[in-house]
Amino acid sequence: MAVNTQTSTLSQEAQTYYEKKFLARSEYESIFEQGGQMRSQPKNGGSTISFTRHTPLATVTTALTEGTNPSEVALTAVNVTAQLKEYGNHAKISRFLTLNGIDANNAEKIEVIGQNMRETLDELVRNELFTGATTAYAGTKTALTAMSASDVITVKDIQKVVRTLKKNKARRLTSSVAPWMGKLSPDTSFDLQQDSTWINASVYNGAEKLYRGELGKIAGVRLLESANPKTEASTVTVFSNFFHGDQAFGVMDLDGDKPQLYIIPHTKIDSANPAGRFSSVSWAASYVSKTLNPSWLINLKSGATA
Repeated sequence: MAVNTQTSTLSQEAQTYYEKKFLARSEYESIFEQGGQMRSQPKNGGSTISFTRHTPLATVTTALTEGTNPSEVALTAVNVTAQLKEYGNHAKISRFLTLNGIDANNAEKIEVIGQNMRETLDELVRNELFTGATTAYAGTKTALTAMSASDVITVKDIQKVVRTLKKNKARRLTSSVAPWMGKLSPDTSFDLQQDSTWINASVYNGAEKLYRGELGKIAGVRLLESANPKTEASTVTVFSNFFHGDQAFGVMDLDGDKPQLYIIPHTKIDSANPAGRFSSVSWAASYVSKTLNPSWLINLKSGATA
């Protein structure tokens, strides 16, 4: 039984139309993966992906004796592995609705599928950041149960996080605008923007915002906002705000199975749809995210103003 599962079964015009609708919504929703190490696993390379993290060498402050070579040292490394897994979603659209609905060419439905794909993959990255990061707390609190709604994120908190990243010798982003990246929620970014230091700062001086959801820069951190935050229930709702530089986490997909839209139009008749009463719209991908160095990734937990 032949089943057509690629957009190539459509006319070129229809394929381009659907892809544009799908990609426009999916790109908008992608926040957390930005700033991560992006990789694609080659076909037939196996589902397990391995990263090698070398341990920095101790500094050498004793001078060499004239005419002698440096002493031999052993290089040590830690392997960080991640397992690619498959994700996807699927919807059927009735032929009757396609022909009679006001949603011409099912454009809005395609956008919904695209949004679902990117929100799903973005949430996978967010959950990995939450699991793998080193925890810090806003203000003077040191435990989740001690947090209150008034323990909101401030510029001083961000400065402390940056200090920690520097002390941990975290690798910096190559951006000329700022070496660090932070990911907030609408609730926590609201509180931050009430901070007098933020208000008085020349946030960007006209520099172009390069990342999706970017709010601005302060304390050397490019700040992004996601409408899909990670929260925890304690005595109050506690929000996770993630800060990192370069090589703190990785995001991997698979060549040949990258995030993609699949359409089977109702005009494609087979045994699964013998009367052509519906179209199928799906997305699928092989995907994984992995923390590569927990000390280079800080989860600053805070409360938020109701």
